[in-house]
Order: sequence, then structure tokens, then C-alpha cells
Amino acid sequence: MKKKYLLLIVVLLLSSFVLGACQQATEEPVEETEEPVVEETEESMEPEYLWTTNLREAIAAAIDREVIVDRVFEGRNVPAYHMVPVGYPYATQPFFDKYGTRDLDMAISLLEAEGYTADNPFVFDLWFPPEHYGTTTADVMQVIKEQLEETGLIVVNLNSMNWAEYVDGFVAGDLPFFMLGWFPDFADPENWLSPFASCLQSPDNGVNYCNEEMDSLLQSAAASADPAERESLYQQIGELYAEEVPTIPLFWEPEFVSYRTGVEGVVVGPPFEFNYDVLSFGDDADPASGNTDTIIIGTTDEVNSLDASDAYATHDWEIIKNTGAALLSYTPGTSELIPGAAAAMPEVSDDGLTYTFTLRDNLAFADGTPVSAQNYVDSWNRLNTLEGQVSGLIQLYVESVEAVDDLTVAYHLKDTFGFFPALSATAPFVVTNPATFVEDEIVQFPDVLDGIGPYRMVSHSVGEQMVLEANPEYFGEAPLIPNVIIRYFADPTTMSNAVESGEIDVAWRTLGPVEAVRLQEVDGVTVDTVDAPALRYMVFNHTYEVQE
Repeated sequence: MKKKYLLLIVVLLLSSFVLGACQQATEEPVEETEEPVVEETEESMEPEYLWTTNLREAIAAAIDREVIVDRVFEGRNVPAYHMVPVGYPYATQPFFDKYGTRDLDMAISLLEAEGYTADNPFVFDLWFPPEHYGTTTADVMQVIKEQLEETGLIVVNLNSMNWAEYVDGFVAGDLPFFMLGWFPDFADPENWLSPFASCLQSPDNGVNYCNEEMDSLLQSAAASADPAERESLYQQIGELYAEEVPTIPLFWEPEFVSYRTGVEGVVVGPPFEFNYDVLSFGDDADPASGNTDTIIIGTTDEVNSLDASDAYATHDWEIIKNTGAALLSYTPGTSELIPGAAAAMPEVSDDGLTYTFTLRDNLAFADGTPVSAQNYVDSWNRLNTLEGQVSGLIQLYVESVEAVDDLTVAYHLKDTFGFFPALSATAPFVVTNPATFVEDEIVQFPDVLDGIGPYRMVSHSVGEQMVLEANPEYFGEAPLIPNVIIRYFADPTTMSNAVESGEIDVAWRTLGPVEAVRLQEVDGVTVDTVDAPALRYMVFNHTYEVQE
């Protein structure tokens, strides 16, 4: 029994060894090791962006422009269904074609597709400047909040910020969804679209949208000289814009300028330029300053930057152009292009890729320093290097700049852009004085502006006032009124009261429709509607990351 028992144990042991060896032979060369831990780096981590296409389309579908215009403006404004104004060449209404006046069912369906429910709504912040666009802005935002929350799947937190901080905030990418206004830099459909939908320009306006298909369409449409081709391309762009929703157009709002009896020369034309040097006082004037040598202009705007290589706001451009001169300019109150710093209209190469400007031979900065073609090359290099807010506007079209001789500057373009003369009338083509605007940094708030325009800035108290005086080195006719004071107001109501009481001579930007209508009934005050309605629109920051 023992022998048999021992023999059985030996057999079992041998069998286990054989089985173990076979198992090892079939599994080799497997070696048990711990899986390596891969550390995520900033390069390997893909950010999760807040605004999906479904969410952008849902918000576009939920907004009812007709209700906004009726409730807030009593029908005075016009609903906008595209970024390009109705009446412009190649204008379409793609947002109406896709969403109608409103499609709440579509909005709800898109939100549900993203996983949102009544118990788990989509919550986000909506930002706006409370007074910059007039006293009605808060009302507009409240209506939009109500319309979005009618889906039952959205909760909107309204937030406001003063204009100067607001601009810094959206340019820095800190705001997820916000309101802006737009008037074009030059008169072409291109400038109603590329600033918001091109990879290069959209970051300058806080949109941060980039789509290769859209870029290709925009480039082709801008470069084409064939009207039929442009029409087809802009139709495609509009359709893609409504699908991708880089921004949401809301409505067209008229702009107003108000001035007291005796103030003459107040003309603001389609290019939206306000020239101070043509203002004057008539015999029946009662100047706010008490002296016909000084005019006081009120505004609710704020200075964000007075550096032509950086500034990209209407008021900033207004100051830059009144203290400087672009290569081309406009006859005041019209859209007629005329020579500015250039002595004549540009010569265009046969291939349409080079525009050559001959400068006036008596150009000098207000401090007496002569200006040459090299200053324009230096200004281009500075803009191209510093990458200020406005850089994308020029970089999209200009390849390089060359000083042919002391008085001749050539702009070499990336393609055949027929609107380049109008572009050369914008603020980035105002040459900057190197004594103030050093080559290695942006100077947002200079102490002086010694440019080549009709005025020079001699002082600026941020948020209070700016003082301009006639530039003794100006190449053109001396300003009719040698001194200009810009007064900054917190809101349109206070500013309108100031022009009514005679504390200021002119109220401009932004008066707003409510105050404009009231002032129309005030004796001694004139209110003009500017023939250039402004677009109000909502912006998605496409690179705003999901917050943990």
C-alpha cells in the first residue's frame, strides 16, 4: 500500500512538472511587467472646447431677432440674418434660410443630442458692455437670456464689464459668449466676413474660429474679379457660415450724431469717419468752452489702444486718423477715396499684386521729424512683428512692403485684392512716429501723438478727457477749429443731457436710439442719422475650454 501510495505521489508530481513545463513552453516569451505609466504633457493633451457645432446651432435656432427688435427698439432696428448687410453686393440671408425667424424645436433637439436635460441643463456665461452700445444693451441681453432659457435646457448667467476691460477680456480669450458691434474697415463683403471667420483674423475679434474650407472660400471670393464667381462663392460662404456659426448676427442699428445750433461741418459718411478739422462755429454758435477756438466732443467710447499697429476699435481709429493720415483718405461725409499721405492714387502692377504709392514731399511728424518711405516699411515690420489686435487685418492681404526710394513705397500683396485702395485708408496705414512707438513693444497709451495728421494729442486723462491741438507740421489746410477736447461719459443719458445743457458741442458714439429720439424734440439741438448702420452680433469664443 505504501509503495503504491508513494508511486502515485511521484506520478502526480511528475505530471505537474510536465504540465507546468508545457504551459511555460506555450506561453513564453510572456513576461509579467507593470504597464508603463505615460505622463500626459501639455503637448499630448487635447483641450476640450465648450462650443460644439450642435450647441452653436441650438443657440442660433433659439434666438428670435424679430422679437428683440420689437420689444427693445419698437421696430426701429432691422433684424440681421447674415453678417453682410442687405443691399450689399452678394448679400444673402443664410440664417433665415436655415433657422427661419426662430426654430425652438430644432434648438431643443440639438441640445438633447448633446445630453442636456431639464435636470442637467447647459449652463454658461453671457457677457456684454452695459453702456458702450447704448442704454438698450442690457434689455437686449435679457431678451436673449429669456429666449435661450425657453428651451428648458439652458441656464444663462448674465455678466457685464466696462468697455476697456471688456475688450482686453475677449481678446485674451476669457469670455465664452459675448456681444459686439461692427462697422467695416473697408467697403467690400470680404470685410464683413473674414474678420470673424478666417483663421488669421478671427482671433483679433475674440472669435478664434478656424476652418480650412471657409478660409479657402473666403480667399477665393476676395481675390476674384469675376462678379458671377464672387456671387457663387459668397452664396457658399453664407451657407457654411450658418452651419458653422462662427458668430450670430442680431440686428442693424442706426448710429446718430447730435450737435448744438451753430456747430457746422458735422458729417459722418458711409466709411464712418468723423473729421474734426472740417468742424467750425457759425455766427449763432455758443461754444461750450466759451471760445470759438475750442470745440468739445462727447463720447461714451473708451480708449483701448492708440497704437496704429494694435488699435482695432472705432474710437481709437478716429483719434489715430485725426492725429495721423493714412495713405488714402475720404472726402468728408462720402465714400470717395482721395489721396491722404500719398500724393496721388496708387499705381497698380499688371498682375494686380503690387500697389505703389508716391508720398507727398512735405510729410513730417508733428515734432518736425521728416517722413520717408522707410517709415512705412518700419511701420509694416513693427505691425508684423508685434502681432497687435489689428495685425491679422493687414497680414491676410499684404506679403511685404518695400521702399523703392525716399518717396515711393510699394505694397506686395498675397493675391489680387481689388479692394486694397480702401484697405490703405484704414488706421494701420497711418505711419507711426518712432520717437513714441518703439519697435519692440506696443504702446497703448502714449503721452502724446505726434503724427502727420491735422491735430496732435497733447494730453489724455483716461476715462475723462483728451486734448488735441492743431499740428503745425500738417501737410494740408489747417483745422478750422484749432483745439478739440474729447470728453468721456459713462453712459448715453449723461452725454445727451450734456449736449442739451450746452456742456458739450457734439454728442457722438454711442448716443443710441432712445436718447436720439428724445433729443430730436429739444430746441437748439440737431440730431442726424448716420448713413451707415452698425451690426450688433453675438460671438462664440471657439477655443474657450470646458471649465472643470
